[in-house]
Amino acid sequence: MKSDSTTTIPRNLQLDFFRGLALMIIFINHMPFNPWFAYTPSRLGPSDAAETFVFLSGFAAAIAFGRSFRQAGLTLGSVRVLFRCGQIYLAHIILFLLMSTLLVIVTAWDADSAKWQLDNLSYFFDHTQDALLALVSLKYVPNFIDILPMYLVIMLWLPMVWALSRIHRGLAVLFSISLYAGAHYFGWELTADPINNRVWYFNPFCWQLVFFTGFAFGSGWLPIPPFSRPLMWLCLAYAVFCYPLENAFGYDRLPWFAAFREQWEPLLDKSHLGIMRYLHFLAMTYLASNCLRKHPRWLQSAAAGQFITLGQQSLPIFMLGTCLSFLGGVLLDGENPGLIDSAWVNLAGLGLMLLAAQLLNWLDRKPWKNAGNATAFSLDTEWPKQAMLAFGLAFLTIAPLLFLQAQPADIGMAAAPIPEPDLAISGPEELSADAETLNTEEVAFQPQENPIELPDTL
Repeated sequence: MKSDSTTTIPRNLQLDFFRGLALMIIFINHMPFNPWFAYTPSRLGPSDAAETFVFLSGFAAAIAFGRSFRQAGLTLGSVRVLFRCGQIYLAHIILFLLMSTLLVIVTAWDADSAKWQLDNLSYFFDHTQDALLALVSLKYVPNFIDILPMYLVIMLWLPMVWALSRIHRGLAVLFSISLYAGAHYFGWELTADPINNRVWYFNPFCWQLVFFTGFAFGSGWLPIPPFSRPLMWLCLAYAVFCYPLENAFGYDRLPWFAAFREQWEPLLDKSHLGIMRYLHFLAMTYLASNCLRKHPRWLQSAAAGQFITLGQQSLPIFMLGTCLSFLGGVLLDGENPGLIDSAWVNLAGLGLMLLAAQLLNWLDRKPWKNAGNATAFSLDTEWPKQAMLAFGLAFLTIAPLLFLQAQPADIGMAAAPIPEPDLAISGPEELSADAETLNTEEVAFQPQENPIELPDTL
């Protein structure tokens, strides 16, 4: 019999499906000037794909890191958490560099493009030296790429939450609730821009409540509510009540609802996870999970498999989707597109994300190890593949030449001897002519009295 340490736990397809769906919605919602934003589930109420992504990250962390804590203990389990934090930190730095590089390329192509993003990164370009130090210390966190730092900070609390749960599960839950309450009562904030004192858009002291809610369900600390008709109707009624709060179609036509929305705005605030927003997310999660629970075979379909593939590569796909959202916003900027006119941008971005996820899944399977004996190179069979292989080999061979330093155009003149100045003593007339020349020329050669002799080797 195999030990538990070698048993492979099957992936939770429902978890991967919703995580992939959240990544697609985040891509659409983060694209500026995108009319598709108004038709995503984010317009159904206060909560959106951000809560889904963070909740599912907590649920997945319970499966992955909970097993490490149980098998390896608190110390080694914490080491694995810190290793994951390092990966997230590097991903954040790489994502920032990618976004900055894309911005430089786009503005070089068209100076008026992406001015909205240029303003967002102006501190980095105007105060690069200080901004680099602030960037690596997470004191400079630009908008649109601020969810990874929030996730990193939350992960740092994971070992403490697990340690408290070993004493009593209630202590772990109380720790999360205390952080949330303390952030609202004491006003805990983290600086996102040293110039204007802007704070992190996603306050980790508040958003950890969503993460550890998912962690508690994934760890079994909180039982997943079974299907209940009264609870279902309660969640549906609350979802319908919250619909006009975040949809202009609702509150623009209901003045009294607009007044209610303005009065209770702190309860809907996204940065600090207003309590009405949190409850709306729980209600929508209950409704969606029960809908899929009645049709579990749908997760085995080919369409659902595409979403699942995205969810299995959440971190790199999130980074790619963020970059594609920026490029899509550049293409839509100033166009005032409609739903149909912008379809090609959205579909192209989603298609690239799906292709990248398929490629990453293929690489995860390490096909070079599972292919067996390599077949001999032959020009007689499968010539299209051989042609593609030959083209690829040629490209890989030529690629280093692209990084060669450009040579000066007049390099052939380097061998020509440089005429030495005539230092012979001239007569008075010649000296007079030379003086006039020195007065009219901008640059004159003046030999040094004590030239410096360089050694043979440096």
